[in-house]
Amino acid sequence: MNFPGPMRKTITVTQRKGGVGKTTIAICIAAELARRGHDVALVDSDPQRSASQWAEPGNLEFPVYEMALEQIPVSMWAQEVRRIQAGLVVIDTAPNAREMGASIALANLVLVPCTPSGLDLDATLQTLAIIDAARERRRDQIKVILVPNRLDRRTLEGRQLIDELSEFGELVAPPIASRAAFVRCFTSGQSVASFVPGDAADQEIQQLADAVEWADQGS
Repeated sequence: MNFPGPMRKTITVTQRKGGVGKTTIAICIAAELARRGHDVALVDSDPQRSASQWAEPGNLEFPVYEMALEQIPVSMWAQEVRRIQAGLVVIDTAPNAREMGASIALANLVLVPCTPSGLDLDATLQTLAIIDAARERRRDQIKVILVPNRLDRRTLEGRQLIDELSEFGELVAPPIASRAAFVRCFTSGQSVASFVPGDAADQEIQQLADAVEWADQGS
């Protein structure tokens, strides 16, 4: 990413439906951007604490702040996020409208994971509606990248997903497959970049990071 001057960028990873690999993408994209030399921090705003649990062994390339907002006013939570000293903040959100809306309101870029499921496609439409509502209240642009996740190109659903996501009118990232490496790196408390460097899973996250950088260059 190109960050002019002291300007801080925020990437929100969100989806109206749970179980789509949101935390995995948040952790791994944060690690890859940190590996590329950016000053990265991650905010875990999901009460399930998946990102915080991932970070507990202390093996990640960036700090993780546990900051669930279910019990505090949104304005107070937003102020706490803005106080984080980092050039790039990645926010991992809970799949409900209040938390999503708060996290999206702070974002320059939103990553929306989607698996080959009709339920996921419906949830993506709901997510885009929340993003559009935030866009109407913002003078600057909120960019969106839809992330085809846990994709199996051998199935009809997997082959159709990218075409279906393209119809939403947003950027679509290169697909990420369902790989055991992502599960194993959670167990080890590492990102795929450090756990299996050069592996297919690592290469897919690098391609996602390339898409993130490309979106930022268009700002």
